[in-house]
Amino acid sequence: MENVLTVKNLKTYYPVNKGPNKFVKALDDLSFTIKKNQTLGVVGESGCGKSTLAKTLMGLEKRTGGDIFFGDKSFDDISSKERYGNIQMVFQDPLDSLNPRKKAWQIIADPLLINSNVSKDEALKKAKELMELVGLRPEGAHKYPHMFSGGQRQRLGIARALILNPKVLILDEPVSALDVSIQAQILNLLKDLQKKMGLSYIFISHDLSVVNYIADEILVMYLGKVSEYGPAEQVFKTPHHPYTKTLLKSAHISNNDEIKNFPKLKDAELPSPLNPPSGCSFHTRCPLATEECEKALPPLRDESGTLVRCIL
Repeated sequence: MENVLTVKNLKTYYPVNKGPNKFVKALDDLSFTIKKNQTLGVVGESGCGKSTLAKTLMGLEKRTGGDIFFGDKSFDDISSKERYGNIQMVFQDPLDSLNPRKKAWQIIADPLLINSNVSKDEALKKAKELMELVGLRPEGAHKYPHMFSGGQRQRLGIARALILNPKVLILDEPVSALDVSIQAQILNLLKDLQKKMGLSYIFISHDLSVVNYIADEILVMYLGKVSEYGPAEQVFKTPHHPYTKTLLKSAHISNNDEIKNFPKLKDAELPSPLNPPSGCSFHTRCPLATEECEKALPPLRDESGTLVRCIL
């Protein structure tokens, strides 16, 4: 199956005012691919680079290096209009991401009105169709965001993201601000839409139980780098990296005795991205670390179909 999105050696560095050539490496040499109808789950602690990845893919942050391809086209060779026609984003907090002064249909239809020559009547009709598609009554097209519940507002955000018929949706913590019962409804909606429309998702979350439910592949990030990357079922059942095991242990979703009994971290605090540890950046917290771990950054190695950055 052809890759819909390919990311190669992606880097996003932020300069800081603490000396020449000093950077926070928010993303450092990230590579992955996404196929049609596939969901990539991106997990890791706060500060690992998940949201920077979303912003970089959307063009909201300028990448420092690496390449992004949509199909066989480089993002450098396509217009911003074509980019946003192919990749869209659903944000974490539906209330903050919706304009309170606009009606529901206007919120949904704005990208279409900006990027095409359709009339307002045509845009209204299309917005109502999308409202039905995401489980909202089209009679609510003239309501304002505050008149909807949290789950309904997130459905509005999803409808807006779909108005240009994108092939890839970036979902940045799309259910974390919702009640648990509503979370399940939104996740099932996303699965249904994926089947109907052939969508590919980048699903960013700190909640591993949610990622376990929806993802086909998992990308585990730590201080801007890939720690582990592979099929979701394999990563959740038999993780290789100590950091992945730590995340799964804290989530209490694994029946693997090795994970349940995995040793505690040496240090609970995430190191500063401004001054990351030498060698493997996880060695200051890893209960299995050796002196060798401090000396050099391990390359990603293939372990039974999963890529792992660990010398152990």
